[in-house]
Amino acid sequence: MIIYLLNILLVDDDKDILKIVQKYFEKKGARVSPYSEPLLALQDFMKSNNNSNHYYDLVISDIRMPEMNGIELASIIRKMNKEIPIILMTASSDITEINNSILNFLNIEDNISKPIKLKDLLEKVNTIRQKVMVRHQ
Repeated sequence: MIIYLLNILLVDDDKDILKIVQKYFEKKGARVSPYSEPLLALQDFMKSNNNSNHYYDLVISDIRMPEMNGIELASIIRKMNKEIPIILMTASSDITEINNSILNFLNIEDNISKPIKLKDLLEKVNTIRQKVMVRHQ
């Protein structure tokens, strides 16, 4: 599966995960902007949301991070852009702490448990990409 020309905002405080996911998706043809600090990622998203030449097609974020967790980040992003798909990465214990109604309220497209299997993440991204393409036709 190849995901050419997909612009992904990737947020995780674990720099090793950032590098692995970034390299994997870039080999598949995506453009990935990795951030280990959610506030910097949010600043970049705000800039890109107001710029038609540079925008994101997808946000992938960890849930547990310092400064701001993934739910807070998704909530702010959702206020600025109601359409952008968001995938949350979680430790398996985190997802049980999150109420499904919160995920539904924020319109979170999907979640994936850590440790991440890159092929599974790619499959989720491709499924989302297909939905987005159908919406824009």
